[in-house]
Amino acid sequence: MTTKFNIFTTLFLFFAVSGSFAQKQNFLVLGDMHHDRLEYHDMEWLSKKPDDLRQVTKEYTIFTKENWEDFCAILAKRASTTKPPVSAVLQLGDISEGLAGNPQKAVEMAKGVMADVEKSGIPAPWVITKGNHDITGPGAEEAFKEIYIPTFQKQLNDPSITSANYAYKTGDALFVCFDPWDREGDPLQKLENNLKNNDAKYKFVMVHEPVIPVNERCWHLYRTDNTKREKLLKIIAENNAIVLCAHLHIYAVVKRDTQYGPIVQILVNSVVKDRNLLEPKKVITEYGSSLAKNVPQWEPKSLEQRIKWLDDEAVNVTYFKQTDLPGYGILTIDSKKDNITFSYYPAFGKKPFDTFSVTKLMK
Repeated sequence: MTTKFNIFTTLFLFFAVSGSFAQKQNFLVLGDMHHDRLEYHDMEWLSKKPDDLRQVTKEYTIFTKENWEDFCAILAKRASTTKPPVSAVLQLGDISEGLAGNPQKAVEMAKGVMADVEKSGIPAPWVITKGNHDITGPGAEEAFKEIYIPTFQKQLNDPSITSANYAYKTGDALFVCFDPWDREGDPLQKLENNLKNNDAKYKFVMVHEPVIPVNERCWHLYRTDNTKREKLLKIIAENNAIVLCAHLHIYAVVKRDTQYGPIVQILVNSVVKDRNLLEPKKVITEYGSSLAKNVPQWEPKSLEQRIKWLDDEAVNVTYFKQTDLPGYGILTIDSKKDNITFSYYPAFGKKPFDTFSVTKLMK
């Protein structure tokens, strides 16, 4: 009798726990990484680009050498110990530094980066968005198609992926990678099709460059094409999609209202220069032209235009937070509670810097 009771109790607890896990999913979110090694570059070609040469030799190759493996170990541990373990890694572009300098080196770089992705030790498939650096330099676009796309197919067990405009569904979540640089067809139409032709309960747009400007540079998609930008906002809002992006090497969260519904954008930076940087130098919560006015030394010639962009956006922005911390995110979807939360961990830190309900922010 006792034995039977123990068996039935064990089975009940197992299925109860399994059921609760089935209702919950975790995802690891990574921004720019700029994986780089000196041997990936044609140094003669790179020497003609002084600022890029400085970044490669003084920054990204050093960061990769000193931090990549240890950072991946931190990520792998977080991914496996989070309950339930992460279902996928969401990488938001510029996983590589690019700028290899010639087609042969571009292939070597792409192979090296993708090999290190597969050796990362993270027990989950990678969903990778195309970044501008990933296709910068002679032969880079061709190398992306030759090396990256087959890796996407392998990681996600999906041979139908033929470009960086693709969708990945797991459980109740749909992640749509958006490539605005796609020259084969209309990228916006592909985005709309990928979002609409799926019955997933929760939808996310993964894109490298932000949709909404969040710092003094005002780099955001279709900023000089109002027609395309309006269509992009409409597609995202009508599908209740959450935007995950990178590009600016900061952490930022913004909510922007549109006539079609609200848009929440989360921007992540995973370029770890200092593994012990656990506290931000500053946190900005005021959205508007002050973002540009407070950094007047950056491109003074475009200041007037950037002030206008920010003032125009500010009318519709109802929440904003921005800081300089590098790190990674854990995106949690709890279908039973119908709630999405996001936690941002700084550098190699064990405790999150920020945690909030994305669902509440969307309301």
